[in-house]
Amino acid sequence: MLSRIPRLLVRPSANLDLGLSRLANANANASGVLKVVVVVPHGLPRPSAVRPLRYNSTTTTTPSTGKRPVDAKVEDLSELYASAKDEFEIAVEETSKNTIYARDDRETAREEFEKFRLAYEEAVAGSSEEDGLEIRRRVGQRLREMESAMETLIQADKEEH
Repeated sequence: MLSRIPRLLVRPSANLDLGLSRLANANANASGVLKVVVVVPHGLPRPSAVRPLRYNSTTTTTPSTGKRPVDAKVEDLSELYASAKDEFEIAVEETSKNTIYARDDRETAREEFEKFRLAYEEAVAGSSEEDGLEIRRRVGQRLREMESAMETLIQADKEEH
């Protein structure tokens, strides 16, 4: 954690605590304790006391992983997207080769896409408004792209009949 916090050149002043509080809100760890390394140039007085800063955070994290719940949902959706994309690519390849497996592969691709779409809708609906917007922002474009690609694949399936 400390490697992510830049070393600071801080001039002792009345605003020192305010600046450190802002840094704490930006870089604090899950336990609420922030360790700040203050580099004081030669000739300047050192801060009189170094104490841990406590902060109040509104961000919730999962204790076992340290991730926010929205991050876990996005990660799950990303895995479902990867699976749907893989199945889609297989279906496109088999369809272009006109193999006997093409129809089954298109069906599997549709099923995987539906799993992804339903999980996305559940994640957005089951989240707070703020988290829902973040899920839409981070995953929505992939869903729209996959939806468009699936339309092309469905059209190929209809043409085969």
